[in-house]
Amino acid sequence: MITYKNIDVVFDDFHALPGFNLTIEAGEFFTLLGPSGCGKSTALRTLAGFIDPTAGDVYVDGARVTHLPSQRRQIGMVFQNYALFPTMTVRENIAFGLKVSGVSKAETTRRVDEIANAVELDSVQLGKGVTELSGGQQQRVAIARALVLRPKILLLDEPLSNLDAKLRHQLRGQLKELQEQFGITTVYVTHDQDEALTMSTRIAVMNKGRIEQVGTPQEVYMRSATEFVCNFIGDVNRLAAGTVAALSAYPYGTRGTAPLNPASPSYVRVEKVGLHAPAGNAYDGGARLTLPGTVRSRQYHGVYSSYRVELDVRDGGVAKGIIQESGHPGFAPGDRVDVSIDPADVLQYPAANAQEPVQTLQEQTLQAPIPAGASR
Repeated sequence: MITYKNIDVVFDDFHALPGFNLTIEAGEFFTLLGPSGCGKSTALRTLAGFIDPTAGDVYVDGARVTHLPSQRRQIGMVFQNYALFPTMTVRENIAFGLKVSGVSKAETTRRVDEIANAVELDSVQLGKGVTELSGGQQQRVAIARALVLRPKILLLDEPLSNLDAKLRHQLRGQLKELQEQFGITTVYVTHDQDEALTMSTRIAVMNKGRIEQVGTPQEVYMRSATEFVCNFIGDVNRLAAGTVAALSAYPYGTRGTAPLNPASPSYVRVEKVGLHAPAGNAYDGGARLTLPGTVRSRQYHGVYSSYRVELDVRDGGVAKGIIQESGHPGFAPGDRVDVSIDPADVLQYPAANAQEPVQTLQEQTLQAPIPAGASR
């Protein structure tokens, strides 16, 4: 459906996209994810026709659109600030593109009413000025204005970033439902990993203009291809040297996978770590290594509590565990606990390409599973 082929984008002496290649399939909700300045918005705007690449080509449905004017690409776009006309009513904002395109008044009215109903804007709201609407309602107006033109592709450039956390969470689901309802190929730009994981069919994680990994949310989260992706996606823990050494010596450590290398940067996802009352046994069902430690602090978050645990193993670092409050007595500072890890769940990366630790040695953490009902 969409293909970037050897795209270069250069601004003066800054190489924003060096040799960018990517294919997005029809009907996907595809997310470009990465930190600020990684090139994700540049890639989106190149597809939209707002940026001319220095080299390479962009294809849509097999047709080369590299230098085609944006209005001829059958692409709808929703910007971060929505770019609505403050002097127009909601109806006029949604109808603007149809009016410019010469669509008849009767057809415009029909299509505006149809799309307004789809995004849950009622007749009263259609008659209001956009400044009278809430942030969430304005976002729906921007989406309706893009969809009413019946584009092949919908581009969304961080459309939720200006909303409060509660509304952002609510509108994620609505956006995804709309995309599925219309079956429209959608390219979404965000720096929010949670948005990417919950909404996407596939994700491209970007860093300094390059794609580090493309895959389903589960693939990039559970099988992060690079150390950058591992650190950027989700809650991850860099294991201290003593913990890695203990895991590499564990007799069940291979379990059909390559043995752990104590010298390699090593990480484990929060869901793969257990925090328990002491059992006095280093073997957890034959698959997990148990490391004893002492609770140093507790923070109460309502649904769950987080704990900092100093591990007994030499150079083992500090473990941070999260436990759901409901049905659990909890731990107090000074309590003895066990932290358990399956060596097969450890993600390792080449030592030669090691990045700086996410935390200092004193702050290195292991994190226990977040139970159902808890949030990160």
